[in-house]
Amino acid sequence: MHQRVLDLLDADAIARDTLAFVQVPSETGAEGPGGEHFAALCERAGLEVDVDRFIADRPNVYARLPGIEPGRPLLLNGHVDTIPRGDSDPPALRDGWVVGRGAEDMKGGLVAMVHAATALRRAGVRLSSDLWLTGVVGHETPVGKKEGPKRLVERIRAGDIPAAAVIIAEGPHAIWTAGLGAAMFRITLSSARGIVHTLHVPYADNPARWAGAILAEFAEWEARFEAEAAHPLCGRQRVDIGLVAGGDYPNRLPTPLTLRGTRRWRHGLTADDIEAELRDICRRIEERSGLEATFSLDAPHEPFETPGDHPLVRALEAAATTATGAPLPRIGLALVTDANIYGNDASLPVVCCGPEYATAHSDHERVSVERLHRTAGLYALAAMEFCGVDE
Repeated sequence: MHQRVLDLLDADAIARDTLAFVQVPSETGAEGPGGEHFAALCERAGLEVDVDRFIADRPNVYARLPGIEPGRPLLLNGHVDTIPRGDSDPPALRDGWVVGRGAEDMKGGLVAMVHAATALRRAGVRLSSDLWLTGVVGHETPVGKKEGPKRLVERIRAGDIPAAAVIIAEGPHAIWTAGLGAAMFRITLSSARGIVHTLHVPYADNPARWAGAILAEFAEWEARFEAEAAHPLCGRQRVDIGLVAGGDYPNRLPTPLTLRGTRRWRHGLTADDIEAELRDICRRIEERSGLEATFSLDAPHEPFETPGDHPLVRALEAAATTATGAPLPRIGLALVTDANIYGNDASLPVVCCGPEYATAHSDHERVSVERLHRTAGLYALAAMEFCGVDE
């Protein structure tokens, strides 16, 4: 039965469908055409399709391949939105690659999901439990606010979409089982003097001097993080600075002055802990400098981890072994993914497993047709392993 499912997967058809999807614009905030296209693919596959128009012209799509009992339903997930097309390569099918914005991130993975369900139906496989294919909007920040994933969590919690586990069509062709918590932060230093000539302000009262003190403390944090035991899969905690902005002229006081960066935290800590440490550093800077120091922590995502012996991980390992003769590696990454949301807000075991993760967000985005074909087979066999098959 497994081999029959694999034999029914058509690499050329997967390539054509991925190219057609890439040709449909679906930038974050204007995902409507992408959602409708994904819904049409699912309907063509003979699935039960629910188009959730919870935001005007930005629908989530939920499609079901029914099982024969409640059992252990599996949810496959991806986002239909892309970052702006910009100067990215135009959509094309070239030398075994689908090229264009969204090819790898993650329209190819969504198409692989549909072809996996199609192969199961055509092979006459009767899953013991439901298989859900879900496409969500609002993934790509800063335009996206995770509206689609959060809406899906609402539907899961309400019992409208029963799920025992989630596979996201994102990331390397591996079983991504763990991720750190992460959030962007902003610290702003302001002087009550306002913008005046620096000649009238002692250097010790200059916000730039105290921005330096914060950066020096961050260096101490980094040294501490390096000394801590790192997570075996996704590594150590980090604090990174990407933007320091203030001032408009060499001899005018730079107020306000802002530092913006990213804080990634280990399992066992929460966003509340990170807020507390930022609040503490701002309090101490205020006490020492006389400046006002404020902070914000934007869009925090808590860490997630699915144990290596969980049935979801075992199902993917067994599927890979059946299809290729070798299991996929287990990995962790410090990147934020919607797995952080589903794992925490929906309390579901979740992993990411995509076709590739090499060119996402680049102007030369592309995905291998061979890898898409292999990924479709992986999803199909993993569904059989996890949901069970009625013999």
